[in-house]
Amino acid sequence: MKSIEEVLKQKEARMQQLRVEIEALRVVAPLLGAEQSAAGAGGNVTVIPSSPRQDEKVDLSSFLSDVNS
Repeated sequence: MKSIEEVLKQKEARMQQLRVEIEALRVVAPLLGAEQSAAGAGGNVTVIPSSPRQDEKVDLSSFLSDVNS
């Protein structure tokens, strides 16, 4: 069984990483909106969507299984 402290430390590190990613999205989202507006106004903008990484999925139910294992 993993120690609760170890699991908590891992989860806190993951939460911090998500906070950084969310802040980056908050910075980029208005820029993407401006690009889409430019494209609609006759601008020449290509937006290439990224596919989600399978290893980046967040499964909240894994928290309990981590603690119990």
